[in-house]
Amino acid sequence: MAIEDKEKLLLSLDSGFPDRVLKTSFFLSLLMIICSLSSVSLISTLSLAIGCFISLGFYKTLWWTIQRAISYRGENQKPKIQRFFLKIGLLKYFTMGAILLSSCLFLDINIIATALGLGIVIIVMMMKIGSKLIVGYVNRAVKVPFKDSNV
Repeated sequence: MAIEDKEKLLLSLDSGFPDRVLKTSFFLSLLMIICSLSSVSLISTLSLAIGCFISLGFYKTLWWTIQRAISYRGENQKPKIQRFFLKIGLLKYFTMGAILLSSCLFLDINIIATALGLGIVIIVMMMKIGSKLIVGYVNRAVKVPFKDSNV
């Protein structure tokens, strides 16, 4: 196996990656909100919850749109983007922006907590990809001898 093939396998992501990112982001968001209830003010907790809700909603809508927007007609034909899902994809930007704008106008929110909530999915993605790269590097750097244990 060539070095380029090994690097491609190292950087490739499987089909369950987006769902694992969503689950991890959801549980990390819940953990952060529960921890912020005991240590910071209610306004900061609400700001964090709004940011997490927008981030998770945006990511779920994006992944749903990608899954359904591309339909394959055959093995040799190019994928066709369906217009309905393209409109939904564009509508999500306005919807999430309206939620963020209305929360800024009508609620007294903490901008740092909201930004942390908005970045939760990106943080989880970076952690998952970074951990995969580190594990791949360690597996290549440390060459453990293999013994056949057919006793």
